[in-house]
Amino acid sequence: METTMTSEWQKIRCIFPGLCLVLAGALAAGPSPAMAGELRVTLDGEAGVRSDGNYGQVAQTGLTEEEIEDQELARAALNLLLSWTQQDRFQLALGYSPSYERSLDNDELTGTAHRLDLALRGDLTRRLFLQARERLLSSPNLDLYQPVIAGEPVAVPRRGDQLLHSFDVSLNHELSRRFGWSVGAAHGRRSFEDETLFDTDTLEGRVGGSWRWTEDQVFEATAGAGLFTYENDRETDVRTLGLAYQHPIGQDTLLRVEAGSFWVEASNPGRPRVIDPDPVGPTDPDAEPLPPIVETVGNEESKTGWRGGVRLTQERRLFNWNAGYRHDVSPGYGLGRESEMDVAFLGISTTIGRRLLLGLDGNASRQQEIVGSLGESDDAEERDLEFAAGTARLSWAILPALRLTGGYSRIWQSSKVEPFDNLSYDRFFLGLSFRLFSTGETPRSPGELQRPEEPQELEEEIEENEQPDAQ
Repeated sequence: METTMTSEWQKIRCIFPGLCLVLAGALAAGPSPAMAGELRVTLDGEAGVRSDGNYGQVAQTGLTEEEIEDQELARAALNLLLSWTQQDRFQLALGYSPSYERSLDNDELTGTAHRLDLALRGDLTRRLFLQARERLLSSPNLDLYQPVIAGEPVAVPRRGDQLLHSFDVSLNHELSRRFGWSVGAAHGRRSFEDETLFDTDTLEGRVGGSWRWTEDQVFEATAGAGLFTYENDRETDVRTLGLAYQHPIGQDTLLRVEAGSFWVEASNPGRPRVIDPDPVGPTDPDAEPLPPIVETVGNEESKTGWRGGVRLTQERRLFNWNAGYRHDVSPGYGLGRESEMDVAFLGISTTIGRRLLLGLDGNASRQQEIVGSLGESDDAEERDLEFAAGTARLSWAILPALRLTGGYSRIWQSSKVEPFDNLSYDRFFLGLSFRLFSTGETPRSPGELQRPEEPQELEEEIEENEQPDAQ
């Protein structure tokens, strides 16, 4: 365990130099002195328990599913939220949550997860501003499941040992009240300790423009180019085009519709095709079967497809909901080749009185390998991975500095891809959060950084769900 944790921290440390360069540039653009800004900090402690059935126990203990009983996990965590605003020209928000989990029945089943979310915004001029956001999630041996994820499909391997990292930076220029343009770049990485899963790197550049037809109706156009790089030496060039339309429905509901296309070209199939040389079988019963033929196809071929989606969000003082669907090209994290993804999501939350928050969350996703063009025959078997989950949760503020959280989740997964297994299990979680330190007003979360005069828009994830279930 010590070796694993050392390796994870080495991965985490290697990320910070690039982030520090962006922070230094934004600080140089902001006004001085630095101490003139407003600092807000909260630090919460958390203790809780959860039950995941026998999820994740098979690979770590070596026992079969029938030999393993349902096990409960105890959890302890710290949740730091920090924001800093300097004369409305520079804003920074940081969320960091280390958590430790241990089985109450098996001393060998332990794990430590780290969640980091850092965002900044710097106004270079009155109409030109820089935005950057970095997210990191490291979790050995334990589930990475989140209830609502609007942008990416979910895939749960039996063994954890995963590191997810994403970094996005953009430069936005408002030419006038009606027109604007932006350029940006993004890098992502998902790595696994499991040798049967392929590490994946993504790199993307994009350019876009927006036109505000009326005060409330906005049209957007984007073009992007990227590269998917896999541990199995596969590389895939990706080109995307997209159009979007955003329009409020009533006072509190926002509709967003997107449509476009993608084009991919792969230079290496990565996964070889296995052919049975004698599908009928040997005529002589004493004869040994012929070994399978492994055929690797290296032709550079391309494929096009459509991408798009629809999203509805409503924000009220006591009731919020968020629903949508998206179809797009995906790196196929862990699969070692690009995929087409479908994601549907729904999140509902309501406040009862001043202390009780109730929520229902759900999402379903599917990843399907792109076959028929990229080095495979048209009748090749498609490998897909389907996931669905639903969560009912509550949060009760017993005291101003003491909060009780709990709920129930049902997780289901169907897979034709090894080593992603078929999963079906229940999760119960209960936790107690208590305030350890605070200064100033409530800090702004990384998803809330915006221009002061702009309306608040819902993030790609519901903010309450950016923490693990037990929170």
